[in-house]
Amino acid sequence: MARRRHHNQRSRSSPGSERSYYEYLVSTPAQTTTRGEIVRLLRGGEDTYLELKVRFSNVEKLVAEIIALANTDGGAIIFGVNDQLRIEGVEDPESVEDQLRDICSNQIQPPILPYINKVAFDSGRRIVILELGTGNRPHRTMDDRFYLREGSSKREATREELSAIYQETHLTRFEQVPVFKASCEDDIDESLLWSYIRGVNPGYWGESTRGFPTDTILRDMGLAVKMGDRIVPTVGGLALFGINQRLGGLRGLMPRADLTLTRFSGRDSSAQVIERSHLQGNLLRLFDSAMGFLNRYVDLWDSRPSRKAIETAAQAKTKRDQLNSPALEDDFLPGRANYHRGVIQEILINSLAHRDWSARDRIARINIFDDGIEFINPSLMPELPIISLRYGIACSPNPRLKAVLTNQHYGIPPTQGGIPMIFDETIKFVKRAPEGPAMTNNEFRMKVHGLDPHNIQRISATETQRSQR
Repeated sequence: MARRRHHNQRSRSSPGSERSYYEYLVSTPAQTTTRGEIVRLLRGGEDTYLELKVRFSNVEKLVAEIIALANTDGGAIIFGVNDQLRIEGVEDPESVEDQLRDICSNQIQPPILPYINKVAFDSGRRIVILELGTGNRPHRTMDDRFYLREGSSKREATREELSAIYQETHLTRFEQVPVFKASCEDDIDESLLWSYIRGVNPGYWGESTRGFPTDTILRDMGLAVKMGDRIVPTVGGLALFGINQRLGGLRGLMPRADLTLTRFSGRDSSAQVIERSHLQGNLLRLFDSAMGFLNRYVDLWDSRPSRKAIETAAQAKTKRDQLNSPALEDDFLPGRANYHRGVIQEILINSLAHRDWSARDRIARINIFDDGIEFINPSLMPELPIISLRYGIACSPNPRLKAVLTNQHYGIPPTQGGIPMIFDETIKFVKRAPEGPAMTNNEFRMKVHGLDPHNIQRISATETQRSQR
């Protein structure tokens, strides 16, 4: 029996008669297992890592047992061995193998990729061994039941156990962790959810008999899971569609559903604070409120302002100063840095989409300085080098959340292009590349420099002189 590659290689000794399957599995270096070794490991009987079956039957029960092993510590199921540890064999090992692969691929979520080995004995009897790892747990049945193995039996996982499994694995996204204190009935903003559903799937509204099954829709979207007789929203579901008043704060369902914005009076964080705002709520509210705060202190342009626009704004300001009149809403105000609107929106959307929601001691921050805006976001170490972002290659830590957040029907202005677009438009606008992206202390950092209005006039004058030469 070939060893699973993910097991640690340790010092080896021949397996003893009382050694469990798991101990044997992690201590044997050979790539195949002899028939004698199989007989010796069977002497210990069933335990947390080994299940014995005389034949392939009762698919529903088998699915649960496979999930229980994969969700605990891995192990194996051997077909063709009875409860008295006698090898009886199976009639058609190839058919058993095909059925096992079908079960692992189509009746378990996420699918399991097992190792299946067939062993023949001198008596003509053949057994089938299904080996399971834990690399992509937690797994569940198609009706969202989670199982764990305890000794030689299986049982459904408790909410606390399931939450712990979600938090310890890197392959399962934290956005999928169920928030056990939340409910789809009390904590989901149905107007926001159904506005989104109406936009992305207008045909659904023609089936009037279905009503408004909020919990079912969230579950179909992968933003809620069934726990016993309840359907519980996940972190991603609450972040996208949670009721604002229920999310943030120390006593909220998601204390990390917040964002802090600070306007400093200088060029770094040592300067005096002009205003600081701590935002809480779902992602749509965080985006809208953050853009409102930014618009109070910077000017956002769809393209680099022309020299004529600058001169017109300067003349209006001079006249206004002479008359001591209030500023008009659309006036160009010196002293406020200028940024490309699409760049700021793209960075903000990326910050919200790629945030590490498991971070408890770090908060998302936006710092506004005289000459730039710094975005700081709790983040896991990327699976690829950070430089890969410059080439448009990235792996989203929250794929479900990102898919909804960046959909035009969610309510946020659509942008696209990622880090390459941010660099391209910033360089065109301010003639200077952003700082970053960089990872420091599990935080993603990126700073975009703004264009000072006085520098705009100076640069425009320089460009005019060059064109006249």
